Amino acid sequence: MELKVISTKKEPMLSRTKVEAEIKFEKAIPPRDEIKNSMAKALNIDEKLLVVKGIYNLYGLKKARNITYAYENEESLKRIETEKKKKDGKGKKERKKADADKQPV
Repeated sequence: MELKVISTKKEPMLSRTKVEAEIKFEKAIPPRDEIKNSMAKALNIDEKLLVVKGIYNLYGLKKARNITYAYENEESLKRIETEKKKKDGKGKKERKKADADKQPV
């Protein structure tokens, strides 16, 4: 995987920098963790302060565009970014049943 930073834009009100990059790859689009790792090395920033917002594949090419936000500190990252819900592998019916079992009668 080859990563090339195209542009950076400071967003001081949000304490972050928007980084747009181009990714060249051989087989499949690399996972977010691999992109995050490469971006951290390119920007000399801790991986904890990076959030990969989007990976956009260019049709018919072995390239993708990427938008990543680099935050100045963990406090601003937690204030702005929301945590994703983790998948528990249960369907809606199973969750409703589990919730009903937890409620006291």
